[in-house]
Amino acid sequence: MKEIRQILEAGQRYLKQGKSMVLATVVHIEGSSYREPGARMLISEDGEITGAVSGGCLEGDILRKALMVMQNQKPLLLTYDTSDEENDIITVNLGCNGIIRVLLEPIQTEDPLHALQLLEKCLQQRQASVLVTFFSTEGRKSVLQGTKLLFNPRGTFSAQSSLPIDFEMLEADIQQVWKQGKSAFIYLPAIDTNEAAFQAFLEYLPPVPRIVIAGAGNDAQPLVAFGKILGWEMMLIDGRSAYASENRFPDCRLVVGKPKEVIRHIDIDEQTAFVLMSHNYDYDKATLLALLGSAVKYIGLLGPVKKRERMLQELESEGVFLGEGDLNKLFAPTGLNIGAEGPEEIALSVISEIRAVFSGKSGASLRNLTGHIHKRESRFKPSAQSYGIVMLAAGESKRLGVPKQTLPYKNTTLIRHAIHEALGLHTAATVVVIAAEDEALKNHLIDLNVEIAENAAYKEGMASSIRVGIQYFSKHYPHVGHILFMLCDQPYVDTAHLSRLLETQRNSGAHIVASLYEGRRGVPALFHSSIFDELLELKGDTGAKHLIEKHSHEVQTVPFPLAAIDVDTQQERERLR
Repeated sequence: MKEIRQILEAGQRYLKQGKSMVLATVVHIEGSSYREPGARMLISEDGEITGAVSGGCLEGDILRKALMVMQNQKPLLLTYDTSDEENDIITVNLGCNGIIRVLLEPIQTEDPLHALQLLEKCLQQRQASVLVTFFSTEGRKSVLQGTKLLFNPRGTFSAQSSLPIDFEMLEADIQQVWKQGKSAFIYLPAIDTNEAAFQAFLEYLPPVPRIVIAGAGNDAQPLVAFGKILGWEMMLIDGRSAYASENRFPDCRLVVGKPKEVIRHIDIDEQTAFVLMSHNYDYDKATLLALLGSAVKYIGLLGPVKKRERMLQELESEGVFLGEGDLNKLFAPTGLNIGAEGPEEIALSVISEIRAVFSGKSGASLRNLTGHIHKRESRFKPSAQSYGIVMLAAGESKRLGVPKQTLPYKNTTLIRHAIHEALGLHTAATVVVIAAEDEALKNHLIDLNVEIAENAAYKEGMASSIRVGIQYFSKHYPHVGHILFMLCDQPYVDTAHLSRLLETQRNSGAHIVASLYEGRRGVPALFHSSIFDELLELKGDTGAKHLIEKHSHEVQTVPFPLAAIDVDTQQERERLR
C-alpha cells in the first residue's frame, strides 16, 4: 500500500503539471520474479518513475514502451521471458527464471474512474477491496485492457461501457476472492468467436497493517520509525499526555486515556497488531484484558516470561481464562529471537515478528528453505461463467407415487429450494430438465431465474435428461466447459457444498469432481467438456455413476454425507416432513 500511496501522490503532482502518464502493472507471473503481481510503476512524459515492477532489469524497456503508449493512448500488454524468442515476447536476462506480464495503460484524466482513481478509492477507508485488471494475451493491443473495476463494502465502481465483459459475469469470482482473502487469475472465454479471450487479475487488497503501541516511552520511538518506513499505520496510546505528544511522536496518531476507554473507539481488524510496552504492569494488563475476544491478529507483550506467567495467573484468579484463540495471538515475550539489544534492535525484532505473523510465516532463515520463497498461485482458473448447472427433474417418482419435485420443504418446495441453492453459484446458467408438456411444473418455476429444457424421451430414464441438458448447453452456451449435474430431491445439498465442488475443480483441474457419501461417489457431480461425449452415449435409467467409476483416476471428491439423504419413498417423505 505504501507504493500505491506514493504513486497516487506522484499522479496528483503530474496532473497539476499537466503531464501525461502511464501506469505499469505486473498482472501475471509464471515462475520466479523479484516483484509479485500487483507491483506498479507510474511513468511521466518526461521519464520520471515512481514505484517498480522488477529489480531494475525491466524498467528501462518499460519506460521506452510507455512513451509510445502515451502517444497513441492505447494500452499494451508486454511479456518478458528469459528464453522465449517469439516475436511478441521480449527476451531479457531477468536472473530469476520467470515469465512476467506487465500491462501499460495510459491515464486518461477525462475518465472519472481511470486506474489511479480506482486506486485512490482503495485507500479512502480502512477496508479490504478487490481490484480487477483485465488483460488479453490473445489481443495484447486491445483497447479494453486495463484496471477497470473496484469492489469493496462501499460498492462497485467501474466504467461499465469499457468492460470486456458484464460485471454480472464476474461477480461470483469477485465474491470468492473476497471471501478467501486471496488474489486470483481468472480466464474469461470469448463468448463471441470474433472476439479475443480475456484474463482478469482479481487483486485482493487488504487494509494496510496497523500497529497500536501501548506506551509512549523512548523505546517506542524506533518501533514507530520502522513502521513508518514500511508505510504501515502507526498509533500510540498512553495514559500520560506529557509522554504521548506530537513533539515526541510526529506523524503518529496519538490517543490519551485508559485502555478500555481507548480501545472501544479503535476499529480492530485482522490487520491490526498491538504491542504492550508501557512499562506499567497494570496498564499493560488492562490493555490485554480489553483486547480479549477481539479480531486483533497479534498481541505482543514486552518483558520476560515471568511477566507473562504472572499476568495470566492473575487474570485466571479474577475469573478470566484465555481461550486457545487469544493464547495463539499472544506473543510474550514479543519479537523474534535475533539476540536483540537496545531499543532499535528490539524494534527490529518486534516488527519482523509482526510481519511474519501477518504473512503466515515462521520467521526462519531463508537458507534453510527448500523450494520457492514465495508460493504464488499463477494458474488461470476458469471463470464462473465457464460453468453451467443441469438440474434433473423429469423423473416420474414411481416409487414415491406422487411428484417429488413439488413436495413441501422449508416453506417452499423441494425443487424451488434446490434451485435457490444452485443460483447461489452465479454460473452461466441453471437449466432445469423437465418432462415434456409438464405445464404444471413449468408454471411452478416460471418466476425463477432458470431456463427450462423439455425432455420428450423422459420415460426412458435419467440418461435421456442428461443428454438433453448437455445438448441445451452446447446450443445456447457453447463457451461453457463444465456442467454440474444435481437432483432436486437431495434436500441438504446447499450452495456451500456446490461451491466446494466448483472450487475443487478450479484448484485441481480435475475432469470429474463428485460428492462422496456412504463410501460412494455420486451427484451432485461436476463434469469437464472432455466427458460430454460419453455422457451423451448414456442410455436408459442409467446415471453417470459408471462413468465416475470408469474415470476413477481422474475423479476428485468432496465429502458430503448428507447427500445420501434423498426422497424416493413414503418413509423418506415422512422423515422430510
